[in-house]
Amino acid sequence: PSRPTPVGTAYGLHIMLDLGVPEGRLSTGELVDTLWRLRLPDGGWSARSQGSEARPEVTALVLGALARAGASPERLVAEVEHCADGFTRRLDRTGRESTHVVTTVLRGLLRAAPRSEVLPLLREALADGAISDPRRDHLRCWGYRLQPPYGRPSPLHTAQAVVALDRAARVLGEDTDARAARARTAREDGVRWLLSCPDAPHDTCPDLDNLHEEVRRPRTDDPSRHEVLNVRHFTASWLVRALLSPGALEIARADGL
Repeated sequence: PSRPTPVGTAYGLHIMLDLGVPEGRLSTGELVDTLWRLRLPDGGWSARSQGSEARPEVTALVLGALARAGASPERLVAEVEHCADGFTRRLDRTGRESTHVVTTVLRGLLRAAPRSEVLPLLREALADGAISDPRRDHLRCWGYRLQPPYGRPSPLHTAQAVVALDRAARVLGEDTDARAARARTAREDGVRWLLSCPDAPHDTCPDLDNLHEEVRRPRTDDPSRHEVLNVRHFTASWLVRALLSPGALEIARADGL
């Protein structure tokens, strides 16, 4: 069998917690221990293809799983700070401009550190990265990037943004200030954009084929070379998650859908 990886083990732990697996041969405690053993010497976690430097999307995924499994908050604090401190435009421009990476970090840290000061900043960056779609009443949605070039409007990335913003709304609230209100408006537009998909012309509404995305970063030991994180997205499942979120259900009822 292949060696355990942080990404695979974190997803396995999430699945066990979602299903409430009672099988005695599967232990959440053992999976938690495995994730701690996979921690890099300098802190954080990375995917197998990313080498020995911690990356925020993998670290946040692991931290979210550990928090759900009841890991000690005191033990998580240092890892949360390490993740947040490294996830800046200066240190990780590629990650901060990626819709997938920002939404993954936001979701993970909302579980692991719901009082972190970085959460409102990430929510604001995500909301500000929304784009207007003139072919659908200028509703805002998301492409694969949060900075130009944004890419085409994407049901997948719009769904990822909606899920992250809906979770942020429940943890942080949406009536705290003008920035939170902008995030609420962007989230509501994203939901309405997704709900309009069945009635939109085919060329404005891509199908639900699964997507493959590459997150390419310059290697710190050799900036002329790149590390590549290959992400395979299950598009339909993300749309289900977005459209069954509490905020989306409220909008659907209010719009009579």
